[in-house]
Amino acid sequence: MSFLRRRPVLAVAAVAALFVASCATPLKPRGLGNEGLVVGRLKSVNPLEVAVPKLENASGQRDVPLETMRKEFQKGLVRLRYSPLALDFVDRNVQVTEASYTPGTLGEQASLCVTVTGWDTSRWNSHATLVLDLDIYLLDAAEPELSKALWGGHATRTVDLSAQRANFVSEGAMMQRAVELAVDEILASLPARDAERGPTTR
Repeated sequence: MSFLRRRPVLAVAAVAALFVASCATPLKPRGLGNEGLVVGRLKSVNPLEVAVPKLENASGQRDVPLETMRKEFQKGLVRLRYSPLALDFVDRNVQVTEASYTPGTLGEQASLCVTVTGWDTSRWNSHATLVLDLDIYLLDAAEPELSKALWGGHATRTVDLSAQRANFVSEGAMMQRAVELAVDEILASLPARDAERGPTTR
């Protein structure tokens, strides 16, 4: 077989090899980079109704969009088949300060408690980059101690929107998207609820 006749065969073989290699490459798992988030007794408790109390701001920054972030966590729980209580219902039945909330007060099986510990926007204006640090715990209403958390820990997420900056009509819209992405990446480490069985009753 001449060199010219062998070229199409070699080309097909090369394409096939690349295809096989690409199929063998594992997809990047969602939630990668959340090493501080661990699963505890979540599977055994399997909570359904979850309260999301007001987020606590321990970052030292005054511009943290706590309510926007809180709404995104609530939406994320819905996508994971949990049933979060309406935020206005929680607020009507819990005193104004976050520290007043006690898990189980509203009859929920669990609560998602979030404390923002870092909010770095030093590169936001120049590079559309946000760095968020927070402590997040899904607490069992019956045993709300952090040592018995159903899931949670510390998370750090960096969101870089520099490549998409021109697509946003305002800084507010871009910040909204940054918060959405950060929350989505954090909740990617929370296992979805087992919808085939009810919550544990005690």
